[in-house]
Amino acid sequence: MLKSRIIKAVLFDVDGVVVESELLHLQTFNELLKSFNIHVTEEEWKQRFLGAGSAAIMNTLFKENGITDDPTPWVSRRRKLYQTRVAQGNLQPVHGFLSFYQSVQNANLPTAFVSTGHPENLSAALESLRLRGKHPVIDGTQVTRLKPDPEAYLMGSQTVGVPPAHCLVFEDSPIGVSAAKTAGMTCVALTTTNPSEDLSEADLIIPNFEGWTLQKIATKLHFQLGG
Repeated sequence: MLKSRIIKAVLFDVDGVVVESELLHLQTFNELLKSFNIHVTEEEWKQRFLGAGSAAIMNTLFKENGITDDPTPWVSRRRKLYQTRVAQGNLQPVHGFLSFYQSVQNANLPTAFVSTGHPENLSAALESLRLRGKHPVIDGTQVTRLKPDPEAYLMGSQTVGVPPAHCLVFEDSPIGVSAAKTAGMTCVALTTTNPSEDLSEADLIIPNFEGWTLQKIATKLHFQLGG
């Protein structure tokens, strides 16, 4: 077996991979911006805003709708509204994630969460599954270039101390898959938020984690697990 075909670390995106959060993000944007008569559809969200980051989304919506208010306070309000909804129990794990996560822990491989989201949002999401503080988190404040740039995943690789060729990434968005592949990593895409045809750059596409373990993923990809 070639050395490069060994998985030594697992990197998870968060929104749409660990938690079913994309719809909640959309709902809180629409709830907050209702007074401006702004409503983003699910299709528009997936095509234009998925993984773009709250500040960029708010700036775009304000500009396109001729709103002259400073968008920065609205980004903060939206974040607080999202975190309130999470605290109210409106966030669920992606189907099968918790059992899959346990299989990763059983393999004893370095693990990190890699997202370009806001650290407070990520903290709230991970806390909802009691995962906060268990693994390193790369967030949007730590990088200068958002996905599809590979910076976040390269930082994740460096953080866990494993070269990119030995990192296995789980993503749900086209820009996230592109970031992982550009970083030189193997990527499994979940169709939790995007159809499979939009994720064709991934090495493997699955609906969610139901029925999968890390060993099954490795076998499907013809990889070995190693420390």
